[in-house]
Amino acid sequence: MFCYHCQEAKKNKACDTAGICGKKAPLSSLQDLLVYTLKGLAFYAVKAQESQLDLTRCNQFSVRALYATVTNVNFDSAEFVGLITESVQRRNALAKQLPAIESVPEEASWQYDTIDEKEFIKKGESVSVPSLANDEEAYHGLRESLVYAVKGLASITHHALMLGEEETKFYAFIHQALHFSLNEHSLEEALALNLECGKLGLEAMTLLNHANTNRFGEPIPTHVHTDVWDKAGILISGSNLQDLQAVLEQTVDTGIDVYTHGEALIAHAYPAFKRFFNLAGHYGGAWQDQKNQFAKFNGALLVTSNSLQQAKKTYIEKLFTTGMVGWDAIPHIANQTSNSEKNFTPLIEQAKQNTAPTLLTNNIITTGYGLQSLLALTDDITNAIETKKIARIIVIAGCDGRHKERRYYTELAEKLPKDCLILTCGETKYRFNTLEFSDINGIPRLLDAGQSSDFYVITQFLHALQKSLKIESLNALPVSFNIAWYEQQTIIMFLSLLALGIKNVRLGPTLPPFFNEEILAMLDEKFSLKGIGTVEDDIEAMLKGK
Repeated sequence: MFCYHCQEAKKNKACDTAGICGKKAPLSSLQDLLVYTLKGLAFYAVKAQESQLDLTRCNQFSVRALYATVTNVNFDSAEFVGLITESVQRRNALAKQLPAIESVPEEASWQYDTIDEKEFIKKGESVSVPSLANDEEAYHGLRESLVYAVKGLASITHHALMLGEEETKFYAFIHQALHFSLNEHSLEEALALNLECGKLGLEAMTLLNHANTNRFGEPIPTHVHTDVWDKAGILISGSNLQDLQAVLEQTVDTGIDVYTHGEALIAHAYPAFKRFFNLAGHYGGAWQDQKNQFAKFNGALLVTSNSLQQAKKTYIEKLFTTGMVGWDAIPHIANQTSNSEKNFTPLIEQAKQNTAPTLLTNNIITTGYGLQSLLALTDDITNAIETKKIARIIVIAGCDGRHKERRYYTELAEKLPKDCLILTCGETKYRFNTLEFSDINGIPRLLDAGQSSDFYVITQFLHALQKSLKIESLNALPVSFNIAWYEQQTIIMFLSLLALGIKNVRLGPTLPPFFNEEILAMLDEKFSLKGIGTVEDDIEAMLKGK
């Protein structure tokens, strides 16, 4: 086993016996083999694009399969056996539609003798990341960065697809990038494709934002309660708002309350969810606290997207998964099809057998500063900057995690001067969103745009602020970025900033282990990319625009 595509890689190098996330070596090998076969599929998909063949089902399969390999999404071995099998079958079907190709890489020619999990695991062991590191180490790191960024792009694209929105350019790039990874290229070419993935990542976030607002309305700033009621409940964790809506509809008049957890918090700000009186509030914090918080919830639990952990005995019998999320032996609510809705009856029946949640906190947190809400503040923020009421805007965004070093983000928010605004999205906000923040001329100092994919909203607002201030470039804005990375969507996040030409981005709590010293030197030279230091030193530097 060799896995270093998340921030919690062992010793910030690699998990080599078992994943910190709970992924065992056999599952890691299955995931490696799936990516290997998807590269082979991409080899033919690129040829098929040139021949203008219909790739609709192949495209949709590829983003679904890549999404399954994102950190903390799917731990179900049987699911990966099925995905590997389908990947090879789709590749073979494409190959038959194309003229014979003389030179074909092994990824595009490997065949299984039988559909056998043990054989797939054995093959996966031979195609893991170390087996690919035969070229220059720096190029190897940028190639892996590209593959992980593509996984993040695929997850965003898949979420939009489930809401009925898609654009073929994302599929085309994903195939192109995986095809690119089959051969050796220059560092400059590899970096350019990473940046292109960051650019397209923002565009995919735009598509997903459009899908969400079309379906659920434009989010508005909303105060969300974290206390509990005396009824049995269902707790929904994850970013899939469509599943949350279905559960709310199916629990109307059942006497069951529904609570959000993790990235589902933003649902409270969408108009479509405000009509549900059974949407009781928000329970708990970020994904990494679920082992403690799920047990105290007492009710039924549903994980809809990424951020699943190995369940504890105290709540495993109440846990369900849906979508691409899965774990061996955890009941799964089947994916919806184009003409049917998921049936959450097993989840609802489980909730009826349970007691009310145990109170964790009794706070009020605010979310819902979507694009229109932020744009409405543009003139006020422009005036506050011009009159020196606002000295700096600090973007603290990304994903949370278990490392104790992430206390840094709490201290950063606490110690920022009171003339600084904080823009946030993703689960890093749980490090500070219950703190008491004042306002600046009526502008709340903490503005939460929502989920990780709502990072697009922040960049669009900053473009509007740039125009309002009549400033030539984003780098001239009084804005600093401090990104907490964890998994593949946050890789997309910081690559998107580099694609925009943003300088002096801070990335923490550690730098990606697949970036060696040569890569970091290149990124420092081109973008002044930084790791984090002490809170005091970083605040001093950011206030100076460094």
